[in-house]
Amino acid sequence: MKGVIFRGLEALVIEKCGMAAWDDLLEKNAPEGRVYISAESYPDEEIVGLAQDVATALSMSMPEVLKAFGEYLFSHLKARHPAIVDSFNSFADLIISIDKVIHVEVAKLYHEPNLPEIDAQIIEDGFILMRYNSKRQLCMCAEGLIFGAAAHYGVDAKLNHAQCMHDGFDSCLIEIKYETPHG
Repeated sequence: MKGVIFRGLEALVIEKCGMAAWDDLLEKNAPEGRVYISAESYPDEEIVGLAQDVATALSMSMPEVLKAFGEYLFSHLKARHPAIVDSFNSFADLIISIDKVIHVEVAKLYHEPNLPEIDAQIIEDGFILMRYNSKRQLCMCAEGLIFGAAAHYGVDAKLNHAQCMHDGFDSCLIEIKYETPHG
């Protein structure tokens, strides 16, 4: 997992719980003296351990924490790379461009980013069908990122996780229904 993702989690924990809470999480889940550098890669187990402990501390389920983190992460990544998000005119344009545009740009910025495979298609106005596939199975984080994008564009989005890798499927199928503020 790239350090930029850890930095997003760090920012969220510090904002919500304070620096001491982040230090405690690091002490338990990362090697001594760990400082996450955005472009570097770190073991997936570290982010999972950190997220599990956040879930415990906040009395939330792991899926709830991952979804909340994904939503926060959208604004964190947008702040770091505004030109990527600003190049899209709408929520739908951004969502359908994740794999073919956004992930291409991410690969230019970060060596071996190990990104999920995402195929999103507009089925009809207000309805996008997204297929998500990743060995990490962080589909709840992907849902949060979708909600973060919706908030950015002022869109009311509702998701239905029609099939999930956690239930034995080869990929997740996420139905995204949305309304723009003017329609």
